[in-house]
Amino acid sequence: MTASIGEIVVDLSALRHNLDVLTARVAPAQVMVVVKNDAYGHGLVDVARAAVDSGISWIGALDVPTALTLREAGIAPPTRIFAWLLDPADDPGAALSASIDLGISTVDQLQSIAASPSSSTARVHLKIDTGLHRNGATPEDWPDLVSLARSLEDRGVVEIVGVWTHIAEADDHEDSLSIARFDEAVAVARDLGVEAPLRHLAASAAGFARADARFDLVRFGAFAYGLPPGDGPSAHSMGLRQVMTMRAPVSSIEVLPDGRRASIDLGFADGLSTLAPGRVGVALHGRRHPLVSPLEVDRAWIGLDDDADVAVGDLVTLWGDGSTGEQTLQEWGDATETMSEELVVRLSPRIPRRFV
Repeated sequence: MTASIGEIVVDLSALRHNLDVLTARVAPAQVMVVVKNDAYGHGLVDVARAAVDSGISWIGALDVPTALTLREAGIAPPTRIFAWLLDPADDPGAALSASIDLGISTVDQLQSIAASPSSSTARVHLKIDTGLHRNGATPEDWPDLVSLARSLEDRGVVEIVGVWTHIAEADDHEDSLSIARFDEAVAVARDLGVEAPLRHLAASAAGFARADARFDLVRFGAFAYGLPPGDGPSAHSMGLRQVMTMRAPVSSIEVLPDGRRASIDLGFADGLSTLAPGRVGVALHGRRHPLVSPLEVDRAWIGLDDDADVAVGDLVTLWGDGSTGEQTLQEWGDATETMSEELVVRLSPRIPRRFV
């Protein structure tokens, strides 16, 4: 560890283990590893490379700039990179030249592709809104979107790779309704002459739990990193391993009238939850000690037992897999009333990442 603020340790062997588990779980469906938000705070390029080395053929980038960053870093075809959050300012030509698959929700997006000077055929995934209202064509607009895509495919402008959607993955009944609506949209597309090779609907939770949600491809985000939802099964119970551990050295020790406390040079500006003091514990020499108030901009305080043998420079584990007495990210999320993935995506880029 070279920085006094500590480090984020990313266990790529744990990532590969998780991908093996998830791939076996959803087979014969394919797996897409989603790397939005700097691979959920784990490090975009290193995670994507590890996924590809593990045999993953689909990377979910979220947006075009992230997809282009991956191509520039050497994540080359035949690895497929999928971007679905399209900004009107994005240059379709750059995405097409880099062989980026695009998630398409509107006729305007298709027309923008058709107007691009690029000579590359655009690989598109047509999105239907099945109730989540996170982009996607409405059922009323769906036939027009499909018909235009079919016309552009006949002209060699696009290749229709898939039909897809997002679902809430929070309520089984609502998800079942979304799956039924998705099936209806696929049938409408088929009637219009579009038989898309890939259908994809599920992300981590539904993909892991529901065979009827997997279709041809599952988009795994949080579960790839060993981050299950709050108040649910643990990563261990699902056969997954938490990929991230965060550590920091003790930077000072203070004696107070009612005891002692130690500090680390990480605070809420680095992404630590302001709800953490009094709710979570960190590991020091294999023992758990509470985070205590105040959580400062760039410093957090740890309450020390009277008999705690602690010195400046000793290593504190804020979260990890629990093997040294620390809490997991799922436990942190439950304690701070958020999801574990929210804790990692807001971590400061100033904290060094070390890949092992």
